[in-house]
Amino acid sequence: MEYKYKIAEAFDSIEGEGKRSGMPTSFVRLSGCNLRCSYCDTSFALSDDEYWLMSTEEVLSRLNRDFMRVTLTGGEPLITPNVEELVQAMLSEGFEVNIETNGSINIRTFLSQLPQVANAHAKGRLFLTLDYKLPASGHCGDMVYTNYLGLTPWDVIKFVVGNQEDIKEMLSLLRRIQQHYIVMPQIFVGAVYDGFHYKELAKTILETPELKEARLQLQVHKIVWGPEVRGV
Repeated sequence: MEYKYKIAEAFDSIEGEGKRSGMPTSFVRLSGCNLRCSYCDTSFALSDDEYWLMSTEEVLSRLNRDFMRVTLTGGEPLITPNVEELVQAMLSEGFEVNIETNGSINIRTFLSQLPQVANAHAKGRLFLTLDYKLPASGHCGDMVYTNYLGLTPWDVIKFVVGNQEDIKEMLSLLRRIQQHYIVMPQIFVGAVYDGFHYKELAKTILETPELKEARLQLQVHKIVWGPEVRGV
């Protein structure tokens, strides 16, 4: 029997965050998450209460072939059974795939499921946007530290800052992992929406040597359409 995925949303929009920010992209939001972050803005995708069942072919039919870019998000996509097969199907169709994952799931397990997935990651056709949940999220203790070692230069580590304690934890992680890299993954630093001032965050980036290669992240989709609008 063909596996069907629980899809909370599938839509085209402007990428709002990360290294493809501002670019037209197809989004596939899988239903279900293992965390309950304090500032979560996709609570409708946390549980199995609201979704459509879609086969791999049905998901592929929703992707825009003019863009050839996909962001697979959630919820938490890596808790979905058979997700590696969905990713492989997207890669086989020629899409560049960004997986947004929350840092609490071992990414090595995912990458080892299918050799083609790991190979695509090594070549940059598949990249990870890997959250590191800071204390304000309520889930800092759930992060898998080894996830942040051995990433590629085209992967992204994303921080969402809610207070000064978060800044201290972010810098602590960066100091610990930098020794493991010749070329660091890309670092993006954002703020909890309406919870931390961007001016203060920008000042921190300008004054902190560990953040000299970091980029300030704005949530473009919220600026354009507003924070409550879905499907963007």
